[in-house]
Amino acid sequence: MERNQKFALVVIVLVVGSVGAFALLNTAPAPDVRIGYLSQDLHQLALRVAVEKGWFEEAGLTVELSLYQNGGYEMDGFRAGQIDMGYLGAAPALVKSINEGTAVTILAAVNLEGSALMVLKSAYDSDEITNITDLSGKTVFYPGPPTVQSFLLRLALNQSGMTIDDITPQTTSVTYMEDSLSEASPAFIAWEPFAAKAEASGAAVPLLLSEDIWPNHPCCVVGTSNSFLESNPDVVQKVVNIHKRAEEWIVSNPAEAIEIAIDWLEMDEGIVQTAFERIIYSYELDRIGIERYLEFLIDEEIVTLDHSEAEAYLDGFINTTFIEQAP
Repeated sequence: MERNQKFALVVIVLVVGSVGAFALLNTAPAPDVRIGYLSQDLHQLALRVAVEKGWFEEAGLTVELSLYQNGGYEMDGFRAGQIDMGYLGAAPALVKSINEGTAVTILAAVNLEGSALMVLKSAYDSDEITNITDLSGKTVFYPGPPTVQSFLLRLALNQSGMTIDDITPQTTSVTYMEDSLSEASPAFIAWEPFAAKAEASGAAVPLLLSEDIWPNHPCCVVGTSNSFLESNPDVVQKVVNIHKRAEEWIVSNPAEAIEIAIDWLEMDEGIVQTAFERIIYSYELDRIGIERYLEFLIDEEIVTLDHSEAEAYLDGFINTTFIEQAP
């Protein structure tokens, strides 16, 4: 718990009528960078590793961390000026930047794969649901419309000859999905470790891992607001340097990385081990993969962009300069 407290945000409680409290708020130095991340998303272990290792302090950076339920909400955080940089899915970054004009640039990859479509174990064992087509007419929980998991669900349905209209998608926090399963709502799609957690409890089994839907698909990325990028390129470079260092450390030290994840997620080793093995940690951006996201989003009429505009849009949306310059 002591290590987890290091990762938590510090909240200043203002007492009504307390001049000292307001003075403290007004004089406290602003952090060098405010970074958003997703709730218990093992994809984003690099951020946790960097905090645990003290690499931000080592680089002379003070960091404020902000927690979001999904990537769509994190993009809202960018739009509201709450954060400067963030770990989030490529899909919500695309959707919100196009449809709402939220000015962000993605700088590095965080992971590939690492999600799963899970079904109620009793329904699977009874052969009621053994194929995605068996979900027709049923409720499937997912983290939100602009998320990577929503993209993967739509893609899996299309690959089977179905569409999103053949099911009832229902937005739910990943933390509640396992407990929300029922005969009428027998499936969910989530990021790890929540798929592995539901499997370990005996509540659900994987119907499809995301690697079955799209092998080596891009998932989370590091993004920055364009205004912060323009005014603080030196800070952005330092954060990207730290991110690359953390990604390389995870790949070289998987056992210790899993120990850090166990403490962070407060889940059993077996759950974290299973989830960890379903994730590919990588900092190298896959433009072709991001382009596939965008083309599919255009086809599904989720984004207000024409195919003829895709290449030009990606030219401004993706900036690999910082990760290429990282030591």
